[in-house]
Amino acid sequence: MQSHRRSFLKTTALGGLGLTCSGTTGLSAAPPEDTPAGPGSPANAQAASAPPAARHRPEFVTELFLDNRWIESSPGVSRRLQPPRKHLLNPVIQPRTWCEGTYIEPYTTLYDPDERLFKMWARGGSDSKAGFVGGNAAWMLYYTSQDGLRWQAPHPGVLEVAGRRDHNIVFVSDQVPRQVARFPYGPEQFVIPTQPIAPQGKKAFFWSVNRHPRPRDPSETWVALAIVQDHRRGAHIVTSPDGLHWSTASSPFWQTPHDVAGNGDDCLMHLVFDTSRDKWVIYRRIIPEFSGRMLATADDLRRPPVDRYNRSYARAESDDLQTWTGHRHILAMDPDDPADTELYQFGCHQLGQTWVGFVSVFYLRSPQPINVHLATSRDGIEFTRVCRGEPFIPHGPLGYHDFMAMACSQPRPIVVNDVVYIYYAALNYPHDSDESASAFHGGGVALATLPRDRYAALETTPPDTGLCRVLTRPFSVTHPKLFLNAATWDQGTIRVEVLSTDCEPLAGYGAADCREIRGDALDHPVNWNERGDLQEWMGREVRLKFHLTRARLHAMTLSDVPRQSAPVSPEHRQDRRLDSAPRQT
Repeated sequence: MQSHRRSFLKTTALGGLGLTCSGTTGLSAAPPEDTPAGPGSPANAQAASAPPAARHRPEFVTELFLDNRWIESSPGVSRRLQPPRKHLLNPVIQPRTWCEGTYIEPYTTLYDPDERLFKMWARGGSDSKAGFVGGNAAWMLYYTSQDGLRWQAPHPGVLEVAGRRDHNIVFVSDQVPRQVARFPYGPEQFVIPTQPIAPQGKKAFFWSVNRHPRPRDPSETWVALAIVQDHRRGAHIVTSPDGLHWSTASSPFWQTPHDVAGNGDDCLMHLVFDTSRDKWVIYRRIIPEFSGRMLATADDLRRPPVDRYNRSYARAESDDLQTWTGHRHILAMDPDDPADTELYQFGCHQLGQTWVGFVSVFYLRSPQPINVHLATSRDGIEFTRVCRGEPFIPHGPLGYHDFMAMACSQPRPIVVNDVVYIYYAALNYPHDSDESASAFHGGGVALATLPRDRYAALETTPPDTGLCRVLTRPFSVTHPKLFLNAATWDQGTIRVEVLSTDCEPLAGYGAADCREIRGDALDHPVNWNERGDLQEWMGREVRLKFHLTRARLHAMTLSDVPRQSAPVSPEHRQDRRLDSAPRQT
């Protein structure tokens, strides 16, 4: 995967970092669309849907410390992943009825704040002809949940499949030519393949359901990316007024050479609306050989296959979902990775100006598991992996429900009551296995959760040898109140010192002036005895120096208003060493 170290060094050498929600900042505001109002995660859908120039200053901004953008030095401290907790009731959805197939994969999950409802559009299907439904090998199912754990399969009856309507199927191949999107989302002319794909049953499915921030009419309320390879090859836009009735664009907007040559299956994609650029962004799986030319021409109809199919990802962006520009290759495994690994799937979302990415890494070695790794970016283009080589969601043992653990699409983060919900596809058999070889082969939807903003941590090294410190680069203070998402153990402590840009202590803001922080909380308030907060430094550049003893720093937040310093829920306190009650001395 490309890290672009030279670009990183060039960027970070340009001066102080601004604590704002625009430009190249490292802080994140409240998730904009699919996050319900609640402690620490207020809904901000209207602000997200407005053009960048019209947005108001955010009430708070948060730095997650997933990369080194904000860190000048960190002696005695290491960055460590904080893997989410796999739910004990996994898989939370698995095939049980005639219409669900052999496996169910959560191609999109979101939280609808208007209806206060979790929604999921999942691919159902079977790789075995015996599991086809009405001749279909892949189709889309719709589920809802009040709590994100117990899911219902409504029967809207929008389609007749296999002569029946008692099902939750909302998208199949046969409806593609019958239900055409009202607006054009691709060029009138596109390449029509002459080489048929090997028969696999009828397949039609879509990824990345997004609520359109500015729909032209109700038919465009929801948009997603679809593959409809029985009719036209390439990436298509599909639209819906209600998430149930879907219409497909009359032409693909992105055809790769593989699409028209029939030499590969570039069907894994991700769509997100970039609120900072006010643009739509697609991430699509390709191979590196297409990095020089990613759009197919008629010459590709006879393009021979490459000698090694090596999965990777590209990106493009659009103002209107019709005209796409900036196609570029952005993600691939590299010589620092194990030689038999490939980038199987990628999805990401924005947390303010921080992008959190989920990289599904496929291992070709037998027995071919898939792990989910964590990545981050400041612009949605240049991604680096967090704690490279270490899985964020590790796969289970062979035969276990998530032997293949593949992240899917959550275009917006789901944060409910300070808990982050991550849904992933979980299959119990190797990638190249014959699904029909065992009646026990199958897959479903798994859930992993973590406390808000706790993807990773800056942690003191055990045992504490020497002083443990984190020094930030200079930044401009735009919010007066400072809070830490942090934990201590064995009576450890955290103090925060405020320094000038040239690292001189500021009167009244020394480490000895800071009220000592202890315990495990998502929002420890930081206060100085005589000064209180950072009000007098508003609009001026400072540095922060964290003095850590047996402590873990996950994130920091600057806010206009007080935040409740509630302890972390017991189910997410897997490290029993941690001091539970947040307090200051």
